[in-house]
Amino acid sequence: MNIIEVNNLTVKYDNVTALDDINIKIKKGEFLGVIGPNGGGKTTLLKSLLGLIKPNIGEVKINDHRPIGYVPQFSNFDRTFPIKVLDVILLGKLEGKIKFLHRFKNTDINKAEEIMHSLGIYKFRNRQISQLSGGQLQKVLIARALIMEPEIMILDEPTASLDANSKTEIYNLLKRLNEDKTIIVVSHDVGVINSYIDTVACLNKKMHYHGDDTKLSKRTLENVYGCPVELIAHGNTPHRVLHVHDEEGEEI
Repeated sequence: MNIIEVNNLTVKYDNVTALDDINIKIKKGEFLGVIGPNGGGKTTLLKSLLGLIKPNIGEVKINDHRPIGYVPQFSNFDRTFPIKVLDVILLGKLEGKIKFLHRFKNTDINKAEEIMHSLGIYKFRNRQISQLSGGQLQKVLIARALIMEPEIMILDEPTASLDANSKTEIYNLLKRLNEDKTIIVVSHDVGVINSYIDTVACLNKKMHYHGDDTKLSKRTLENVYGCPVELIAHGNTPHRVLHVHDEEGEEI
């Protein structure tokens, strides 16, 4: 069963094409990784899936009645805002306009505590978010999405700026959540993509690759990034994007 269907999706900003005739079908329970260069349309694709952008051509079909759980990059989250972990998670329960002095139900608080226990962050429930590490804050943002009880989770660079141990911890968590949720992750980490996901979509305005084979070849990556890519094997096959070279071999 396809839980998401993207058909002939084209999105333009004025005369600039951000997405060009994108077609992709995402199955229920799939763990999809989306990779591609900066400016390749990954954020626009996420906004289209979330219904925040109306396409110029084509459509996005979401075959699920529940809200989509969205986890932004934690580096874009204002960590100086004076708010506790529990309160951040409860924000996921707010719908529409926020009433002054809004009080959450006990069932909401109990649900938030249940999620915190499952993610191993309950001990931080009363801690200010400014006191959290990057990995801890990322778990809090995941918890905020989970309290909506979504069928679909969309995460934008969930391990950006995290150390290797935190990356592994976050992706092991996502793999566990994938047991009963559809997961879509945007990432620059090809090593992670190869290690955890079921399918991969390579995006640079056009969708260059999508299928059940998650083994990314050097040629596939070069087609996507538009420049030479060096694959360096260190277990999970991380990569390094090299400078574009001219015909004489000089860097451009």
